[in-house]
Amino acid sequence: MSTVSLKELAVDGRPARAYTGGQGEPLLLVHGGWGGASMHWAPVWDQLAERYQVIAPDLPGIGRSDQEGLGSIGAYARWLDRLLDGLGVSSAWCVGNSIGAAIVSWLAVERAARCRGLVLVNGAPLPELPRFVGWLGKQPLPRQMLRALVRKLSYSPGILGRAYADPRRAPAALREVLEHPAPPQLDVMLDVVLQGGARAPLDAKPLLVWGEADRLAGTTANDAKKLHASLPGSQLTFIPATGHCPQVENPEAFVDTVSRFIEARSAAARAQGPGSQTSAAS
Repeated sequence: MSTVSLKELAVDGRPARAYTGGQGEPLLLVHGGWGGASMHWAPVWDQLAERYQVIAPDLPGIGRSDQEGLGSIGAYARWLDRLLDGLGVSSAWCVGNSIGAAIVSWLAVERAARCRGLVLVNGAPLPELPRFVGWLGKQPLPRQMLRALVRKLSYSPGILGRAYADPRRAPAALREVLEHPAPPQLDVMLDVVLQGGARAPLDAKPLLVWGEADRLAGTTANDAKKLHASLPGSQLTFIPATGHCPQVENPEAFVDTVSRFIEARSAAARAQGPGSQTSAAS
């Protein structure tokens, strides 16, 4: 029986939900743009809950397609900030997959005290974009063209062979999203990407966990190496024979990699003495 269960709460007066369970240091798991927490984290959250207090929210408009999207990476990061308040959690280890990596990166930049340490899973901080790009994306013809491009690159059945080392491992829920004629997540993600990322550098010395067989545009193994080189103090661990969601294709290796990182950072913090947890993690 799973130790993780669904918890209902309110954030900014709107219904919100997060899968929670376990004890220990809080571990925030932020999903990608294809669907919700269960699609991305169910293969690992019970194992992680044996060591940590797991918190895996469904992001509005993405994990909860019955709600409107929040419009930007910053808005999602601020939503997470208030979600943690609602759960009584002052700080957490922050893990993000795909666009979730961009969201937790923003959180680590803007609310550093919230983040004990950062794990980016086949995802990166979004670049800062001129405000003109966001405006352009709201004009009918450019938006139609950009939407078609995002659909082709990220929301079509044909991407499974590039996203997964073995497409047979892809969750049924993901296949449903990719086969949908108009996935609700598509427009939400288009809005988010066109707003760009944080306007300050990321200096949290993150762990980069990467499915080595990822062949999606922007998240290949070569992209991971470039990201690693651009982030002083970061660590890069490839998980072989996995793609864009290594936690789904090889749960055991993923849990082991993340746990080793947290334990090493926590041990370093304890060695530095009381009050050093956040500084050692960052």
